[in-house]
Amino acid sequence: MPEPDRSRFSSGAEPVVRSSTARRVNPLRSLRCRLGPPVVLVGAFYVGFVTLRLLEYDVIWFVHLGRVMLESSTTSSILTPNLGWQSEIGYDGQYYYAIAVDPANASDYITGSKAGYVYSRPVFPAVSRIVALGRVELVPYTMLLVNLGAVLLGTLAVAGWLRRNGSSPWLSVLFGLYPGLVFSVFRDLTEPLAYGLVAIALWLFDPKDRQRVLMAGAILALAALTRETVVVFSLVAAVALFATGAVDGQRLWSWSRWRAPSGFLVLTVAPLLVWKAIVAAVLDVFTQETPGGAAALIPFYGIASYWPWDAQHILVVTAVIAPALLAVLLALRLLAGSGPRLYGVLLILNAAAFVVFLPSAVYVDFGAAGRAATGLVLATVCCVPAWRALDGRMGPILLVCLMWSLPWYLVMAATLGLPGLDLITT
Repeated sequence: MPEPDRSRFSSGAEPVVRSSTARRVNPLRSLRCRLGPPVVLVGAFYVGFVTLRLLEYDVIWFVHLGRVMLESSTTSSILTPNLGWQSEIGYDGQYYYAIAVDPANASDYITGSKAGYVYSRPVFPAVSRIVALGRVELVPYTMLLVNLGAVLLGTLAVAGWLRRNGSSPWLSVLFGLYPGLVFSVFRDLTEPLAYGLVAIALWLFDPKDRQRVLMAGAILALAALTRETVVVFSLVAAVALFATGAVDGQRLWSWSRWRAPSGFLVLTVAPLLVWKAIVAAVLDVFTQETPGGAAALIPFYGIASYWPWDAQHILVVTAVIAPALLAVLLALRLLAGSGPRLYGVLLILNAAAFVVFLPSAVYVDFGAAGRAATGLVLATVCCVPAWRALDGRMGPILLVCLMWSLPWYLVMAATLGLPGLDLITT
């Protein structure tokens, strides 16, 4: 396999192969044949299990409403106990539903300090309301459809990126069927749309093409307004633009060297910061989740705080922490080698923020810890072409891919006596 172009965050374009039969090949049909099967597999999984849950429950079940939220205020004529609830407390999807159907009064129903950071993620509820054409009764349907569409388009984008970089498009299934992402779809959370947008931006991004950089930046800005955890990808992309200036011979302290990365960061991060400032001023609340105090600075304190571990936390260790550590070890090889190091940086930053220093509250169960690691799974897939180009050894690469996969999660859950599919789809 040809080594990726180190000057590009997207690892370079696919080599053109000319042959006597090239003119008789329909490129669109060839693209569908190569990229379609992984997307079809991912789509079949979601269609099957979504249909199953719809036969068992109403569509608003995916919101996971809680009695506490619905009875916490009486200011809304929409958010009433008449909606019914799925549990006492509910889950985070209920807050995005509340903003989508009644943004003016939703803050009265989002208890504690959550209102600040939930309102700071406006894209998912806004898109769901727009797709519903403003009809409140359709919002539960559109929240589910928006996330399903984001996962499928994200899987397609990852498949296209992998093929362009000389790797199998089938690895995109790791992203589309990652258990933490599946969990998020079945609870109307923000991760599917946020990381689906990141995957599309990754496919678009090319430091040598100003138009593609602008399009990728605009999409990353939307992703950050969907969930701020994706900003890690924007930071690494900006570094890629800075490194491209070095390849082009621009001097370190010249404005031409700093113009592109600075502009990219403004494009991708400034809208989020401005919106957070507006939310903080209007609601008079903090807009960022707290990491959990000084203890959060201790590596793996979050998971260690639950010792001795029950079956759920052992599942977290085997299906989140173990593959994360293996992926980090492989990323360190990239940093030590002569290949494209930014992929390794991207992976290590995601691992540090969303696994190593994850607070105790997020390590409460597999669903919470698994969804937090979604960006790390996407970063792992991004590293595959660079790993292959480094020394060609596939054993460690296949192992880390296996440990991020849905089958590995299901086997680990079954070994621990846990209903793996029910944990992520109910």
